Amino acid sequence: MARRFVAPLTEPEQQTLSSAYHHGKKRALRRRAHAILLSDQGHTIGQISEILQVRRDAVSRWLKQWEAAGLDGLIDKPRSGRTPVLDDNDHRRLQELVAEQPHQLRSLHARFQEETGNNISMVTLRRALKKNRLSFKRIRHSLKARRDETDFRNTQGLLKVLQQREDLGEHELYYFDESGFSQSSPVPYAWSPIGKPCEVIAYSRSRRLNVLGFLSRDGKLVYHTSTEPVTTDTVIEAFDQFVAQKDPDTFAVVVLDNASMHRSKAFRRKIVEWMSHRVHLVYLSAYSPELNLIEILWRKMKYAWLPLSAYLSFDHLCNEVYRLLGGYGTECAINFE
Repeated sequence: MARRFVAPLTEPEQQTLSSAYHHGKKRALRRRAHAILLSDQGHTIGQISEILQVRRDAVSRWLKQWEAAGLDGLIDKPRSGRTPVLDDNDHRRLQELVAEQPHQLRSLHARFQEETGNNISMVTLRRALKKNRLSFKRIRHSLKARRDETDFRNTQGLLKVLQQREDLGEHELYYFDESGFSQSSPVPYAWSPIGKPCEVIAYSRSRRLNVLGFLSRDGKLVYHTSTEPVTTDTVIEAFDQFVAQKDPDTFAVVVLDNASMHRSKAFRRKIVEWMSHRVHLVYLSAYSPELNLIEILWRKMKYAWLPLSAYLSFDHLCNEVYRLLGGYGTECAINFE
């Protein structure tokens, strides 16, 4: 049987094939270019087949394609592919149905098939939803619909100015809020073997460690804790402690939300006293917790930093919370830049 080789390659052809072999974007092109170079070096079709671990007829086809069209013959041409199951009208209707029934996939599936006559599987439906840039996520509670958008934007602008003035050294800026930690709090997501999820003991009721914190963007955290319910007196005590430990020569601005404890008569009577100690309060616009940066700290602690062992007992939980609070700025921190 006569052995078949490509015609001797010119120097430009060798350079072109070498470039495709070493730098081609697709593996198929790199392999085909390699096959032509091997043939030029005297390797038979059988030898090339063994080297590249492909069928002999594939190597033979590549040699013919090279001889017929050069490098273009080795490049895969665009393929038309299978006709899409859903057309543009189907996708538009699917988007409309998702807006009406975002949490009832089976009902959406049945209604879509009834209206369009397109009997698609649930797998195809999910694939179409993802193609339309939709994802399946837990529904979240939101207060955005209840807030005044103009007031929200104005508060955003004020906070930006306060941050700029803090950067210039005109004052310190702190974000204040309260949060509670208990064994019945939501636990974080975790990776685990399939069929063997991580488990912690479920507590229907648990004691609660309340933390009242003052957080700055540069890593300062002042906090007050209590295992008793948080009242106006608790908040006033936390502010009194903050004022007492603050540098008396430094002007501090404290940002806080509109919780009833922060608006009570007793709390507001203390504001003038705190101002005499160079502490000024700025209230956020209503229903805008995302503007309070300390909310990020609470979320990090609960869903990222607290180990699962913290939930073994209330004492364990308190110790771990105190460890995180005491180590903030050194052992753990948030980059607000």
